Amino acid sequence: MEENKVPPEIDEHLKLFGKEAWEVDYGEKCPVCETRIDEYGFCSCGSSGS
Repeated sequence: MEENKVPPEIDEHLKLFGKEAWEVDYGEKCPVCETRIDEYGFCSCGSSGS
């Protein structure tokens, strides 16, 4: 299966986090916005589960 790759020169996620978006691990849900908190501690509302 061929992956849908973004060219490295315009891949902002790779530049910022050092990995592709689909490689990020997610854990528990944020009690504020109820989306998953990623391995960097971010969620959709930005409260980081606080």
